[in-house]
Amino acid sequence: GDKNFLRYTLSSSAFFSFFSTQVLELRAKAGAIDDFGASSKVPIYERFFVGGANTIRGYKERRVGPSDPVTSDPIGGKSMLLGTVEYTVPFVKVLKGAAFYDIGNVWPNVGSFGATDLKSGAGVGARIKTPLGPVKLDYGWPLDSVKGEKKSPRFHFSMSRGF
Repeated sequence: GDKNFLRYTLSSSAFFSFFSTQVLELRAKAGAIDDFGASSKVPIYERFFVGGANTIRGYKERRVGPSDPVTSDPIGGKSMLLGTVEYTVPFVKVLKGAAFYDIGNVWPNVGSFGATDLKSGAGVGARIKTPLGPVKLDYGWPLDSVKGEKKSPRFHFSMSRGF
């Protein structure tokens, strides 16, 4: 390729079982990306984005983090930090209830990593086992304001587990 950049990501998950069927899941993910050599910037399609069903629920997809000052479109960032706490309880064989709390942000530069202004969301959801794979239905509330976005709860739908 003709773009020179380094990308580092680190993720970890821990699962704790209670009463033999309930599960507490703790997830964390951090990342940094920066250009080097002849490249003067990281391409937008390689930057970090958060917000939405698999990152910080309660916010629109990719809407947490840096945005274009003119159009307000998300432009991603060079550093990212995410954390999730999720507790699931089975109701019947194919249906589980969940309660979650997500926190994190994206920053425009690597040097800003972990700076203040973390955004968080909390909510409840359902986990359904289907023949096509697990389905997640979540209802999340944004707990912080994001520039250009209305602070209101959102539904999130996703299938399977993230990789």
